[in-house]
Order: sequence, then C-alpha cells, then structure tokens
Amino acid sequence: MTEYRNPQNEPGSDKRMLLALVAVFVVLGVMQYFMPKPKTPPAKDQAQQQPQQAQQTPSPVAAPTTSSTPVSPRSPAAAVKAPVKTAASETESILETPTYRITFTNRGASVKSWLLTEKEKLKDGKEKYRYTDDNGKPFELVNPTVAGQLGNPLSFFAYDKDLEKKLNESLYVGGGASGPTSGALRYEFSDGDVTVRKTFRPDKNNILSVETEVLRNGQRVAAYPKWASGLGDQMAPASYTKSRVDYQQGSTLERKDPTSGGIIRSKKWIVGGDTVPGPLDWAATADQYFAVAFLPDSPKDSTLVTLNSQAEVPKNPDKPTEGNDKANVVGLAFGNTGGPTRVRVFAGAKAVDVLESIQSHPGGPDLRGIYDFGTFSFIARPLFLWLKWTYTNWINNWGWAIAFLTLVITMALLPLRISSMKSSLRMQRIQPQMKSIQEKYKRYSLTDPRRADMQKEMQALYKKEGVNPVGGCFPLLLQLPFLYAFYAMLNNAIELRQANWLWVHDLSMPDPWHLLPIIIIVAMFVQQKNAPQGGMDPAQQKIMAFMGPLMFGAFSWSMPAGLSIYLALSTLLGWAQQIFINRSELGQQVKKTIEKRNARKR
Repeated sequence: MTEYRNPQNEPGSDKRMLLALVAVFVVLGVMQYFMPKPKTPPAKDQAQQQPQQAQQTPSPVAAPTTSSTPVSPRSPAAAVKAPVKTAASETESILETPTYRITFTNRGASVKSWLLTEKEKLKDGKEKYRYTDDNGKPFELVNPTVAGQLGNPLSFFAYDKDLEKKLNESLYVGGGASGPTSGALRYEFSDGDVTVRKTFRPDKNNILSVETEVLRNGQRVAAYPKWASGLGDQMAPASYTKSRVDYQQGSTLERKDPTSGGIIRSKKWIVGGDTVPGPLDWAATADQYFAVAFLPDSPKDSTLVTLNSQAEVPKNPDKPTEGNDKANVVGLAFGNTGGPTRVRVFAGAKAVDVLESIQSHPGGPDLRGIYDFGTFSFIARPLFLWLKWTYTNWINNWGWAIAFLTLVITMALLPLRISSMKSSLRMQRIQPQMKSIQEKYKRYSLTDPRRADMQKEMQALYKKEGVNPVGGCFPLLLQLPFLYAFYAMLNNAIELRQANWLWVHDLSMPDPWHLLPIIIIVAMFVQQKNAPQGGMDPAQQKIMAFMGPLMFGAFSWSMPAGLSIYLALSTLLGWAQQIFINRSELGQQVKKTIEKRNARKR
C-alpha cells in the first residue's frame, strides 16, 4: 500500500527535536551550577518578611457557625495564628469575699466550689454561718454529683458541641496565687485557632462579675457562660422537680417550670437549647430556696439559652449504695450577641430583702421576681413581711411566729366562718320544706315551663326564712385567697430552713414524728362529727367523716413542718368555732330539728 506522509513533517524531524530539548536542559543545568547563589537574609529580616507574606496569602474561609451571632469584620491579620497558650497541669485558685468563697479550676476556667460564707451575729455575741448544710458547714451551691456530668458552673455553652468540648476541657493559663485572693482572676487559652479569655471579679451582695470572649480565626463565636448543673440542695430525684428558669423582659416576668399543665396558672416545658433573644433584664435558674441569676451590662444585646438535661442522681442520698435514678436538671446559658459577654452573676439564697436590694442594671428592675409569692402575691408578700417583723421584734422563733400569725388570721376570718356556718345551719333547718317543694315538681321535665314555678316557691321560702342559698359558700371563697397566700408564702421562705420548733429541727422539712399530720387528721375527724349532718345520706356522712381527714392527713404527711403548724392550728381553731356555733341558740334549734326529723324516719 502506498504510504502517505505529512508534507510538513520530514523524515528524522522527531529525533532532531528530541536532541534539541536534551541539549537545552544540559545547558540550563550547567548555568545553574556556575551562577552565584543568593545570600540568605538575617533572621531579623525573615521575621519582618513573614507577616508581609502572610498578608499577601488569601485567608481561609471560616467554617459557618450554627448561631446568627453577628461577628466583627475580618481584619487584615485574621488568618494569623495566635500564640498557643495552654497550661501543663490542672490547678485551682480561690476567690474569697465576706459573702462567698469560690474555688476555680483552670480546666475550662470554671467553678468547682461556691460556698456561702456570710455570717450573722447571735444574741450571745457569737457568729455563725447564715446558710449551712446539715453538718453546720457553709452551704455549697455547686452540685458535685451533677456538675461532673453536665459541666461545672460558668463553663461554656456553644452551639458547636466540638468547640464546647474544647473550651471546657482545655487547661487555661492564669488564675491567682497559691492562696485565696479578693482580686480579679484572669484566664486565657489558645490553640492557635481558638482564643479564649475569661475574667472573674468580686462584687458585693453575693455577686461575681464575669467577662468572657471566644474568637476563632479572629472571628467572635457564640459561646456563653452557663449554669447547667442544678444547685447544691438538690439531692433526691424529687427535689429537681422544684427547679425553674425565670427571666424578665421589661414589665413581663416569665416563669418556666420543668413540667407542663396546671390548674391555677399554665406551666411550660423548659426546652433544652431553646434560645430566647433579648432584650433581657435578668435571667435565673432557681429551686425552692436558692437561685443563680445573670444580670447583663447590655440588656438589648443579651441572649438566654434554656437548658434541660438528664443526669444520674442517687435514689436515696442517705444511702448511695441503693442505686441511681434519672432526673431532669434545668439551667441556663446567658451571653452577649454583639460583643464580649459582660454579666454580673448573683448566686445565693432567695431572701426577699437581698433580692429587692439588687438592681439588674441601671434603671432596671430588681430581682424580687425570683421569689414566687404565688397568684395572690399582693396578699402573700405583706403576710411574709408581717411574719418576719413578728419574728425579729417580738417572737424569736419561727414556729411560734407562724402559730401567732395563724391565730390572728383565723380570728380575722372568724366573722366569715361564722356567717358560713350559720348559713349552712339555716339551710339544714328548711331542708324538709325544700324537699317537699322538689317532690311537688319532680314529675315535670327540666324543660317544662312549670319548673319556673318551683324556683319561685324556693325563692319565697328563702326570703321567708332569711336564708341565702350561696351564703355558705361565698364566705369560704373569700377565705381561699388568704389560705393560698399563706401556703405560698411559707412554702418558699428560706427563713424556715433549719429553723427549729419544739420537737421539729427543720421547719422546711416534714415533721420527723408526724405528730402534726396526726393532729390534723384527728381534729378534722372530730370537727366533721360535730358538724350537723341533717338530711345527708348515711353513706355520704361516713365518706365525709373519714375520707376528708385522711386526704388532708396524707397531704400533710410530707408537707414542710412550718405549713403543718399552720394547718394543724387552723383546724383546731375551726373545731373550736364549730363547737361555739353548735352551742349557740341557732345551733340548738337546728340540732332539735334534726333529731325530730331522724326520729320520724325511724
């Protein structure tokens, strides 16, 4: 076959091209060998050239965060690696004031212990700690069991959980001297990419000033100080159900309970990781007697994150070997979205005078909203102030002060109770006439127009006998706000914690001998027996005579002894009032009427 060639490609041209390329590389190699080498610049000049080269190099794009927190504009040196700052070992520092002693660990620059060391003077001139544990030592606000699982107080919350782990497990540089200090503690950490600063300064009234900032590649990251591990007086699983997250936004006070539902007011779930945007005057996590509140320097830029996590806690704190149970632990994280977080942290007892003396920020509200006086707070708060005045100026025992206040309230409500009892007695006296009218019209249906005639006859009977059909209920309804307010007031008063009375060593705990619940059961039973029961079915009489006292007895069995004093004394006084009414002229008339009626039935 005839061979066709490219006219532009002569035979042997490929070989000549290859030889030419080889010759070029040989010449370049020889020239590189004989040419003089450039001088190496001094180390100082290299150090000056490196930042310039780094500025010319495009900075890497930072990974997006899950928060919408605004970040500062990228500076020209944003990609420069920060100097590494990390400690070689874990150390502790102590910050001490007249009201608290806080132990910090440099692991996460967090709180390991927070003791309430405020003292009060006794009448004999001696001093004792105002708030103590069962052994008489200063009260510990940090729950060591839960803190080991959910993180120490004032550790970080971050939406990026890998970052959160790094922030809370790294060893920070800084802290204080080997002994206690009353000055500021400063901590720093950096791994080159992430830079963290934490500063703690003491303040008055159980307050600690906290300032934090977290940067990643020069950009601010949403990471807020948190208190997620409950409080030191929460031991048994049931105690965690009394936890709450409260916060105030202007005139709006929000209370979030760990459970939902309710009769008097609607309760709400505390959602873990739920973000509440500002402005916020303050936010707190609290239980029955203690609270931790975050007070921002800039309310409009503040953000609250509610926390709700499960932890393993002992079923019986007195017997840890009996095993653990799961409990829902609520808490919060609080920070600034527009810059470094600067907050004041109040941690202490829910004492009314202390809470009302702390202003959240200049021009803002105080912390009185942390103390929940209940729905009838306008009654409960004056009652508490009166109780405290009685204790301070007259009766130096909380148990007897409660008893005296109960006596005064019972006597003040005596006219209402007497009116209610008299109305009930009159209703019992006219029961035969009422029953006769009902029998007369019972053959007519409810929609029959003649039913209206029955109502007219009943109204005429009430008018003739001077009876108000709601007279027995209305006075009782007027008493309920006072009773509920008294209950709410005593249930939250930290002054009753570890206060003794007769055989009771702690009025905030149940009666150790259960004598008060037994008194309540017996007094209510006797009162039911003495109350006129004319016209009532015998089966209903037995139910009322036994079930009512037993229900109240069961309710008071685990009730704080301070509340049991109130309930037991008010029940005894109610029994005395019932005897007084029964011996009155009206009571004797009703008694004879009931006896005649019962005799005819036989």
